[in-house]
Amino acid sequence: LTYGQVSQSKELASYFARYISVESLGRVEEDSILMNTFVETAINLPPVAAVCDNLRTSLIQNSFVEKVRLFLMRGAPVHPPPWSSALYPKSLDLSIDKDSLKEEWRQYFDRPGLENAFQILTGLCSKHASTQLLLSNISEDGNANDSDANLSLLTLCHWMESTSDNTSSGIKNPNGILAETLIDALKEGNASASKKIDAIRRKTRDRKREIADERRNKALKGMSAFGPMACSSAAGSASAGASPSTDNRSASASMFANMFGGLSSSLISSSAQPRTRASSSKSSEGTDPVKPAWMAEMEALDDEKGVTCAVCQEGRTFQPSELLGLYAYMKKVTIAAGQGGATGDIDGTVMLLSLPMSLPRSSVESWFRKARIAANALEGSAHAITAMSAANSTSSGSSSRSYHYLTTVSAGNAIHCSCHSKAKAADRNHPKAPKSEWEGASLRNSRVTCNVILPLVSTKTSSVPLMSVENALADVNNVMTNTLGVRPKSTLWSCLHDIRFLLLRMAYGEALNADCGGGSSSSNFLLALYQLYTADMFATNAEHDESPEVSKHARNLSYGFLVGEDIVEMTTFDRNLNSRSKRLERGVAESAPMAALCSILFYNVAEDTDSGARKSKSPSPQTSKAPSPTRQWEVNKAKFLVGLIRCAGHRHSLGLTDSGCATSKGLSAGRKNVEKTRSFVDWDKEGNRSPQKATMIDDYGHALRPMITLYAVFDQLSKDFVVNDDDESTEAASERLAEKLETCYKASDIEALLQIADITMSRDVICKYFEKGCTC
Repeated sequence: LTYGQVSQSKELASYFARYISVESLGRVEEDSILMNTFVETAINLPPVAAVCDNLRTSLIQNSFVEKVRLFLMRGAPVHPPPWSSALYPKSLDLSIDKDSLKEEWRQYFDRPGLENAFQILTGLCSKHASTQLLLSNISEDGNANDSDANLSLLTLCHWMESTSDNTSSGIKNPNGILAETLIDALKEGNASASKKIDAIRRKTRDRKREIADERRNKALKGMSAFGPMACSSAAGSASAGASPSTDNRSASASMFANMFGGLSSSLISSSAQPRTRASSSKSSEGTDPVKPAWMAEMEALDDEKGVTCAVCQEGRTFQPSELLGLYAYMKKVTIAAGQGGATGDIDGTVMLLSLPMSLPRSSVESWFRKARIAANALEGSAHAITAMSAANSTSSGSSSRSYHYLTTVSAGNAIHCSCHSKAKAADRNHPKAPKSEWEGASLRNSRVTCNVILPLVSTKTSSVPLMSVENALADVNNVMTNTLGVRPKSTLWSCLHDIRFLLLRMAYGEALNADCGGGSSSSNFLLALYQLYTADMFATNAEHDESPEVSKHARNLSYGFLVGEDIVEMTTFDRNLNSRSKRLERGVAESAPMAALCSILFYNVAEDTDSGARKSKSPSPQTSKAPSPTRQWEVNKAKFLVGLIRCAGHRHSLGLTDSGCATSKGLSAGRKNVEKTRSFVDWDKEGNRSPQKATMIDDYGHALRPMITLYAVFDQLSKDFVVNDDDESTEAASERLAEKLETCYKASDIEALLQIADITMSRDVICKYFEKGCTC
């Protein structure tokens, strides 16, 4: 409304003072619709410096901020709550009437309007230095204006944030979190306020440490008091002329003799009597120290390795029969067919069904044979009919159908499924603060929102009861069904699409924490690796639990892609010859990411094996835990690179600038704000532009960037991925993948990115394939 203009900001600020009656903050809904509107505006005022700072300054000048502050301070007790002993200094004489002080705090906590007042001040001081200094009682030159006789707002908020409910007196503190939020907002970007607030909090923290030390010393004194009584005979045998220090050592030795049964009586008697320095040195040289039994038992325990449960802190070493799972957040994604969302194009169905019936001259016979196995299995299936129908509609421009997928992110926190069930019951039955299942789970997940537990299923779970695995997978399937609104047709393909979207989101540099509030690149790569293990299990079971074409389709997709790439590269290939040729060229481009993913999943040990889980006939111990040098990706990664470049050109022609999984929160804030959340270095900034004359590949740089990054990720994944690897190796692989991704993000231009991805292909050839992708 103001566009940052001072006069208009002052006019709007006068309306705040006119329509918001501070005394009526407790009944905003009842008083006035206009008042409610201005209150909500003040609470949600965005921290946009160029637009809203003038309005915030005007609200200071017309004393609106001061009125809200005085409303908060009115009726506040001048002493901290008496049940929060850490807020009282040690030297203070607590001669006050605690009962009357408790009643004062009860009346203050129950005051109506405190919640709105806290929220208004939090909204107004957000990233605004003048408001922060005013509320912190700091002058513009940085000097504090506090008076010892008066209670400050910072002190009051600190008392409230440090005070819990007093259940014995029935006193509740409903605004403690709001007070903490206000203090954090006052600190944000303000060094003077941060210094003052940190000093207040540090004082309370030190006092808590003092109280803890006092309680510990008191407990130790109580423990030592039992020494003489427990071993009075030892005390009585001491000589009458022994010094006080000797008596203390005797009592101390008696106490520890009762606590640690592993210590011998000879050691205790010797420590209870005074010894000369010479005798002490001789005995220490002649005898080795005796370890107590409990210490030997502790040293014999193995260290827990790999992922551990967030509740019991144990993993597969100590609890091999308990199923572990990753807390994750799953959401639905809807993409139109004309925006790269057609399932038949993504999973290669259209490409496989568009292959010729006879062997082309340039293709390898074994590749073509396996590709035809997949195509023949798909022929006539419901999925194939739907995919071909959608492909024909897309080619004619008449398709308006949308497709629904799932995408999952994780913060990398694991939990035993049994521990989650017990914690869920405890949260639900909590007598004071009951929580829902996922509200409690988010607390165990480092306060990151979650709605599903993805079981870590692999050969490492062989000790886990089969019923536990089936129940966990059934729970995941129920969440998928509820999220999609329909039961997934194939668990294998749902899992593969999920992995593809996750890698695509990272390749586009999108903020993965926008959906659930947490999750790093390494934790999500860890999720992707464990999902690949699960996908391998689904592929093995697909032949029995699903239609036969599902497994054949996934296992032979990469062969179909390599054959298709060979065909479209032939000099005799004419894309305008018929619709089949057009579908084949487009199918090669759109299925490239999924074909690369399936190649690494199923043929990363050796190309001739059916799965990464099935090793070669006689693997050596040195190579069984590492990808094969003759794996399909390594031998044919130049063809996969060409397919990804074609895919980049095709997505560019569709006007796609993201993965299609952008959160609704980002979209509601505008595309410009979404771009700001990208992890990429901005190539358009003046400092990042190459001083050399721009070439054609520089013009295509932004469109090529995601797919080149994805290629680098696939290449690193192929070097590390072994199906059903142990947890420690999986975590190490996720860290290497995250490091590779971050390196790609930091590339200063397209040339630097190509060098990071180790791409030696001619730049003109890259541009040629990109342009072919734009026209397919």
